[in-house]
Amino acid sequence: MKSLQREVEKLNQRLDSVQKQNRRIKKFAGLLCLPILAVFLLGNKAALENGHFRNITAEGITIVNSAGEKIVFIGMTSDGAGLDVFNKNGKTVVSLGIAKDQKGSGFLVADSNGTPRIGWGMEQEIPSIAITDTRGKKIIGIGGGKTGYGMSVMDSNEVERVGIGFQDGNSGFGIFDDQGGYVRGMIRQKDGVHYTSYIDENGKEIINR
Repeated sequence: MKSLQREVEKLNQRLDSVQKQNRRIKKFAGLLCLPILAVFLLGNKAALENGHFRNITAEGITIVNSAGEKIVFIGMTSDGAGLDVFNKNGKTVVSLGIAKDQKGSGFLVADSNGTPRIGWGMEQEIPSIAITDTRGKKIIGIGGGKTGYGMSVMDSNEVERVGIGFQDGNSGFGIFDDQGGYVRGMIRQKDGVHYTSYIDENGKEIINR
């Protein structure tokens, strides 16, 4: 009986020792798992933040900041395909796109209120640049085609007040009234003839050679 008791005591001691060892192993394993789990999670987070993809197919991609606010949109709309960049107020400040009919494309920069202020574009093979005021009214336009090009300065009502241009070998400069009517100008023809002209009080053009 005593021998059996001693064996039971030894067995209990071994069991206690095994249990303590198991607890140490579990604790160590748990501590070991924490950095492994952290590495795993960080690795996945890094993969989400810095993932490398060979190809993405989508009709639209929206990029947000850490606060979930939209800052970039790339995709298709009813007007065409393009890219929009937004400020902290959700206003579009930069746009790049091509029209749905493929006949025009352009680049647009807006102010902090989202009002377009300057744009570069191509419409039916004619390039142009436009600058607008704070209300979005066009005040300067520059453009050209195969035979000529020019620049126009407009008032706040988008009425042309000053124009300069070149076309088919002829160049000129003109001043216009608040209705867009010609007032005075200077012209040089491609054959070398040059002159100035103005509109008198009777509405007649007077030419000075």
